[in-house]
Formats: sequence, structure tokens, C-alpha cells
Amino acid sequence: MRQHPDTSLDPKGYVADFRDTLLPQVSLEDFEADLSSGDGNELQTKFRAAHSSSWLAVNCFAPFRSRIADLAMPMGAGFDDLRFERKCPTGLRGGRAPNLDVVLSGPGGVVGIESKLTEHLSAHRAEFSPAYEEQIRDARRGQGYFREMLRLRDRPDHYTWLDAAQLIKHAFGLARTFPDRPVTLLYLFWEPANSGAGPEFAAHREEIDEFRARVAGSSPAFEAMSYPELWRFWQDTEPAEWLVRHLSDLHARYSVTL
Repeated sequence: MRQHPDTSLDPKGYVADFRDTLLPQVSLEDFEADLSSGDGNELQTKFRAAHSSSWLAVNCFAPFRSRIADLAMPMGAGFDDLRFERKCPTGLRGGRAPNLDVVLSGPGGVVGIESKLTEHLSAHRAEFSPAYEEQIRDARRGQGYFREMLRLRDRPDHYTWLDAAQLIKHAFGLARTFPDRPVTLLYLFWEPANSGAGPEFAAHREEIDEFRARVAGSSPAFEAMSYPELWRFWQDTEPAEWLVRHLSDLHARYSVTL
């Protein structure tokens, strides 16, 4: 509301027009077609929410669409393609392909990003269709993600804050979509400026560490970091002038103290 004083939020935290959610350097041509083709009809639904993780991903990465050479990530650089709401089918018969918030790709490999804003502050329960165990018969069956799926099928409430089932399904989709390239599944999550504001944030990180250990050595590789950590990484890479301004806009919007 500080950035858009003329915009009103409804009681559920939604704006009337999704354009009111955009940061100054985000252009429609950098993301509109991708989100319009996704399964979630994000532009007319979740994207209008102040707490939308899809909106956060677009606000963060969309300006790189026309400046892809300036994009570096802790797990690599040299990307030449950036897409939002990218479908990565798991190969299950009749199943709907998971949509990753962002997929970065280039000659050196692929990074699929699952974005979280406030979703990890609600409890989760791991649920899997029997089709995953019945139909996955390729190399994915020997990976840590498959073993973790079997474990969570018997202990669905093991993780509270981490949506481990969603991450496992994304891993299955990435492994099938990019079988011959180095692939990383990056879990990118928001935290407030004072991340010690509540025990949930510490518990969330503990669950991330456990999940990382359980899928270690698998493909795709699993990495996790907070959005503030990513922005500090960009700040330390001698960013271009436009990115310095963009980082300032991101902090103004999302560096909230609870």
C-alpha cells in the first residue's frame, strides 16, 4: 500500500487489477503470455493477491526476461531462457503436469524454481496418488525423492511447514522433462526482515535441512534459499545499474518486519 497508495485491497488481500501488483521494472510482455497459458489462470485469480507467491516470482525474475545475460544464480549462470508457469510432465497417465513458478535454462543446465511467499506458514499434509508408485518404473524409482515419497505415504504429517509432496512431484517432472541435462530444483521462499519473529521460520528451515539430506545425491539436485539471500547474492555480484534499482524496489515491497 505504501508503493500503490491509490490501490485498494479487498478483505482477502486482493487488488482489482493484477497490474497494480507489479514493480516498476516489470513489463507485461515479460510474463503475461506464460501465465495466461498456465493451468491456474493465475492472472485473474491468485496473481491479484498481495500474498501471491506467483506474483513474487514474477516481480523478482521478470525484468531478466529481456536482460538474461545479467542473470546469475548461486548454482550457475549462462542462462538463455526464462519461463514462468512451465509445465514439466511427470509422465503419469491422465495426470496433470506440475507447473513450476520459474524455469531457467541454458547450455550449462536447468534450474526449476518453486516459489513460496506465505504458504509455508500453514500446515501441510503429504498426499500422493497410487499412480506414482505404480507407474514410475524408470531411473526415478531409484532416487531419494521416490524413497521419500514412500516414507511420507506412511507418515503424511511428518513435515508441517514444508510442502514436501509438492517438491517431490516437481522433482519427478523435472527429471523426466530434462533427462540428459544437469538439473536443480530450487526451493525459493520468503522470510521477513526479522526472520526470528516466530518459531515457524526456524522450524521451516529445519524441515528443509532434513528434506535436503534425505534426497541428497538425487537428480534433480535439491537446493533451498530465501529470497533475501538471493537478493544479497545479486547485490554481491557487482550488479548492473538497472538491477540495483530493481533490488531496491524488491526490498521496499517485501522486506517486511513482523
